[in-house]
Amino acid sequence: MVGGFLTIKGSREQKQESRHAQYSRRETRYGAFERTIQLPEGVKAEDLKATHKNGVLELAATLPKEGASKQVKVEVQGQEGAKSADDRKIR
Repeated sequence: MVGGFLTIKGSREQKQESRHAQYSRRETRYGAFERTIQLPEGVKAEDLKATHKNGVLELAATLPKEGASKQVKVEVQGQEGAKSADDRKIR
């Protein structure tokens, strides 16, 4: 984690081979990937937890209390009987 950004890099390789009486086939698929995501402000690298299960990588971190969601009132214009975002419980 550098400057609030987390970079995840990986690669995969899949080999497949089939043999038949008249021919033999061998195929290799491979590739590398990289993803960079911005973490919420206040998240510390040492607080990140990662699990990998069934091909899915899950990252979890505890948000500091000051980073918790806060409600912001937004007025919607151009509609009769306009309701604010706060009235619609949008966060």
